[in-house]
Amino acid sequence: MSFKKIVESYRDEIIRSTQELIRIRSVGEEGADTMPFGRGMNDALEYVLNLAESMGFTVKNIDGYCGYAEYGEGDLYIGIMTHVDTCPEGELWAVPPFEGRIVNNRIYGRGTMDNKGPLMAALYGLKAVKDSGKKLNKKIRLIIGTDEERYYKDIEHYLTKEKPPIAGFTLDGQFPVVFAEKGLAMMEFRSEIEQLGPERIEYIRGGTAENTVPGHCEAYLVTDKKSEIISKLSIFSKENRHNMTAHTKDDGVLIESFGVETHSMALEKGINAISPLIRFLNHIPVGDQAVREKIRFLDDAIGFDLFGSGFHVECEDEFSGKLTLNFGVVSLDRKGITVRLDLRYPVTCDFKKTSDKIIGMFAENGFVLVENTYWDPVYFPKEHFLIKALLKAYQEVTKDTSEPISSGSGSYSKVMPNIAAFGAIFPGESEAWHRVNEYIDIDSLVKLTEIYAAAAYELSSTL
Repeated sequence: MSFKKIVESYRDEIIRSTQELIRIRSVGEEGADTMPFGRGMNDALEYVLNLAESMGFTVKNIDGYCGYAEYGEGDLYIGIMTHVDTCPEGELWAVPPFEGRIVNNRIYGRGTMDNKGPLMAALYGLKAVKDSGKKLNKKIRLIIGTDEERYYKDIEHYLTKEKPPIAGFTLDGQFPVVFAEKGLAMMEFRSEIEQLGPERIEYIRGGTAENTVPGHCEAYLVTDKKSEIISKLSIFSKENRHNMTAHTKDDGVLIESFGVETHSMALEKGINAISPLIRFLNHIPVGDQAVREKIRFLDDAIGFDLFGSGFHVECEDEFSGKLTLNFGVVSLDRKGITVRLDLRYPVTCDFKKTSDKIIGMFAENGFVLVENTYWDPVYFPKEHFLIKALLKAYQEVTKDTSEPISSGSGSYSKVMPNIAAFGAIFPGESEAWHRVNEYIDIDSLVKLTEIYAAAAYELSSTL
């Protein structure tokens, strides 16, 4: 069943709706009452539900945690998982992150690719199925979450109120379809250190979230060795080709490190701004001994490594590739230091042994574990009916014969049964998730709509 002509007739509406949703700053905040993740999140969820209702869908808001729009009849349903929450906007945008500006056939803004653009593609894809008048065997439900970027509390709440789908897909992966998705862990460590000396590291601030490769990190050093530090930084940054700057202040030096922000699912495509700053601080005699020991440990154990070798936890398998570790956040002040890590581990990895090694090394160096939240890997055989059905829909629209892939993404497939990650990134396309100047190509957005319509119809008409 081709939905191309129907979808093309929606082009202007898809673009406009995507822009309007991007303009709502739906970054998680402290909530209250029926807004568990704050006003912005609630406004974004309500925007989508109201739009879906205007299209003739049945909609429901589930206590502000999530909502859904559905079409069809019966008790069993096909689920399409998406979300309105975004990671923090970060710094150094060339365009306003919540404007939805169009430049060179691209819509720019936080959430354009993750996940507001794909959300609109799925909604208008469902509208195309409805407008086609084709008979379905199962109901289709578009589930809109609000906590995909953090702890999946939205889906945890959903499953206390609703039955899971019999099959479906989530929009936080890659095409043609993800058959193996790595496990995901978020780890936080803290060490209390009181800096008393006149010469000190006043602060270090790097990263916005553990699941984003940090594009900026800065440190303020209170010291009378200003010229010496600036000279050493100049040599260090030139010799190692790091993008770093230093500025003198009244009582010290401000050092900044710049990298390339990206989603930690593909951290090798980014440049971590924390790593060179920690390396530089490890090689200059500034700060209390206790602080310098912590910095030395972080440089030795993590440094520029992406695969956990400093903790002796390297592992990989043929299904899902290598374990990766992202040094996502560092925060130091006069009272202590906090570190947040993002770990993506292969399907066959023994996570308990892995986490025990990491926790043990942090403990040996004076850190306490604050958080160790994790979700198991997801795996479908390539011959599984769900993988075959989604692959068929993708291939019919794109004519691309690529095979199912593994991914390091962290999607709703980890918490919702019978769900596989299906797009929204095309093979060879830039993974703009979590990056400064995030965007989605308009032609890709329309193509997404056609694919999601075909996939929804394929699952709801054949199962």
